Amino acid sequence: MEKKLTRMLALALFAASLSSASYGADTPELSDRTYRTVNKVQKYIANETYQEAKQELASALERRGNKNYDQAVLLQQLGYIYSMEDNYAKAVTYFAKTLEVGALPVAVAQQVRYSLAQLYMVQEDFGKTISLMRQWFEIQLAEGEEKPDAMSYMTLASAYIQQEQFQQAIPEIKQAIALSDTPSESWYMMLMSAYYQTNDLANTAQVLTTLTTINPTKKQYWKQLSGIEMERNDEAAALAALESAYNLGLLDKEKEVLRLTDFLAYQSIPYRAATTLAQALDAGIVERTHGHLKKLAQYWHQAKELPEAIEAYRAAYRIDNDPKTKLKIARLMVQDQQYQAVIPFADDNQDIAGDVRAELEYLKGMAYFELENNQAALKAMKQAAQSESLKPMASPWIAFLSNS
Repeated sequence: MEKKLTRMLALALFAASLSSASYGADTPELSDRTYRTVNKVQKYIANETYQEAKQELASALERRGNKNYDQAVLLQQLGYIYSMEDNYAKAVTYFAKTLEVGALPVAVAQQVRYSLAQLYMVQEDFGKTISLMRQWFEIQLAEGEEKPDAMSYMTLASAYIQQEQFQQAIPEIKQAIALSDTPSESWYMMLMSAYYQTNDLANTAQVLTTLTTINPTKKQYWKQLSGIEMERNDEAAALAALESAYNLGLLDKEKEVLRLTDFLAYQSIPYRAATTLAQALDAGIVERTHGHLKKLAQYWHQAKELPEAIEAYRAAYRIDNDPKTKLKIARLMVQDQQYQAVIPFADDNQDIAGDVRAELEYLKGMAYFELENNQAALKAMKQAAQSESLKPMASPWIAFLSNS
């Protein structure tokens, strides 16, 4: 990429040197001898015999009596040839000497100055790029026939960014965007980065919002926008960004979906958390583990969707047979008045001991009572009362049922 850019710059400089005579009546003319040298050099360049071209130009520069304008053109030609050979250090040296002579017409000198600034950029000499571009802007705005275009502002902005002078880069990038009919997406990314580096989170969020409009399918923009809104303590906006990414089908990683569902639950929107997680489980984005199914059940429970919560807990229980999960299911069954279902479910407790088994008996007793089977209810409550922790709860039922 750097080689391509440098060759394009060199070609522009070469063309400028050849057309300098067309800039007006005040433009100096080459001496006849230098003119013949330049023509000869052009032929060498066309044949890519650069060594001969350099020797010809070096000999011409050694001759005494060269006018300043002749010298400037010869130096410029040497810079062009070195750039074609990818010898950027030498190219920069000769282009800089061209400007030092100070004999080129303003328009041509500006082209050399602009291209030299970009060559400094290629060499990562950003300080010189900034200095030269600021000089270029000053001259162009004062004497140039054409106003600076978007790319010139971006050249300066890029150098500022490389020097970590983010505050100085911002107005240059904004001007470039304003001047362009189709500003590059990368320009907005650079502007966003500059705002963030200066801790201007409001404008960072604004530029990211623009980027999500320009390229709504780029997941990173939505995630960055959500993160910035969180830094700004705007949780609603942060959640909206994540949901937008999900609705566009961009959150395709388990971690991403779980972050969204946790965020929805945290924001007291458990129904959307549950439906989102259920969809991701069905799509295979989130693995159907015991933990994820329990999380789904919790969301349904928080949303007061008890049948769905029961089904999710049952799916989790089928994976690990955790007695505590079984107990949660039985509690929800009673809460949802699924009395006929809870009795066989709670009765299947042979492999369960201790307080969990006792509470299952207690819940079974409540179900029998609701079904008006007091004898079965009393028997279950007596089983529950064998646990010291359940006895205080079961004893009043035993007393009541014994006298009914």
